[in-house]
Amino acid sequence: AILWIAAPATGLLVQPIIGHFSDKTWTRFGRRRPYFLVGAILASIALVLMPNSPALWAAASLLWILDASINISMEPFRALVADITPPEQRATAYSFQSFAIGVGSVLSFGIGGLLILPLIEKNFGALGKSFVAQIKPICPTSVHFLFYLGALILLLSIAWTIATTKEYPPESPIEKAGVFDWLKETYASIGEMPEEMKKLALVQFFTWFGFFCLFIYFSTTVARNVFHALPNTETYNQGIAWASFCFLALNMVCFLSSGVLGALSNFFRKKDLHSLALCLGGLSLVGMAFAGSPHVMMLLMGILGIAWAATLSIPYALLSQHLPPAKMGIYMGTFNIFICLPELLCSLSSGKIVALFGGNQASALAVGGCSMLLAALFVQMVKEGKVKKPSPELAIK
Repeated sequence: AILWIAAPATGLLVQPIIGHFSDKTWTRFGRRRPYFLVGAILASIALVLMPNSPALWAAASLLWILDASINISMEPFRALVADITPPEQRATAYSFQSFAIGVGSVLSFGIGGLLILPLIEKNFGALGKSFVAQIKPICPTSVHFLFYLGALILLLSIAWTIATTKEYPPESPIEKAGVFDWLKETYASIGEMPEEMKKLALVQFFTWFGFFCLFIYFSTTVARNVFHALPNTETYNQGIAWASFCFLALNMVCFLSSGVLGALSNFFRKKDLHSLALCLGGLSLVGMAFAGSPHVMMLLMGILGIAWAATLSIPYALLSQHLPPAKMGIYMGTFNIFICLPELLCSLSSGKIVALFGGNQASALAVGGCSMLLAALFVQMVKEGKVKKPSPELAIK
């Protein structure tokens, strides 16, 4: 439980703080970029130290530090997109961000691909055996190496972003930020949220409750309900590995569909696209509770990847239309609260939900799917202006 609540707990605290201070920052290195760098350095240090932890408590502490550090980098990214793009381009810009997240996730699963190679070899016939024979010699086998490689990739990618991204000075003068002003401003931002932000917060709450049900229970559902295995058996481990392969499928569909969603947002209402994606995701989650085949599970995870791509991009494009530029960071940080709260709620309550269904963990996926379907309905409450097609001279360069 301590490990599962690390991400939402650190996000709940860190993102509003970073959002507040990044709004009040302007240095020769920019407004948001200094936070990218600090977060990347701290996260890389945590990644290097984690596999060398002398005890479980040390590894758990480093996981909390890693989550906090990633939040330091990620929160200003969303604000930066809104800072440097005109409103009509933001859906496309956020879809590029969703694309990058999907690619990064696929690469991370690929780097650790040795864990799922036996399943590929077993389930995909001659083609699978041929693929494994070619890829196995170059797969890294050291867990330590994977952590070090992740730290290096993180640092290099953030450094490239900082070096190639231009920030524009804020339109209004920067006010100095007091050490504890973030608490007052976060409290004020919740009370003063624009009406459409409140509606989107409701969408985020039910969407992320569904996704966190997936993150917690999908792997064990595959092992128990699909592979019909008991814990601490070889078949159970194969089920867990297959679940990892399904997450790879989710992220592959995420980056493949991100560009499509970005293009479609120029011709259709963003909220309609998001509703459709969440409907597909909700139905997929409900279907997972009843699926009995590994390949059906993978297919449903692939469909859910469309909802994942939409969730990482469209809500922020809709939200940024209703936020003042001077408070983009603090409002984005406040918006993140409605991601963290359902994650905490799911972590603390989903065990009781499962108990109500006789301990069947697949029931949590069905409940998560229903939650996501509710989110799809709530999206339609959001007011959105007419779609404005971007002109060629405003195309993102």
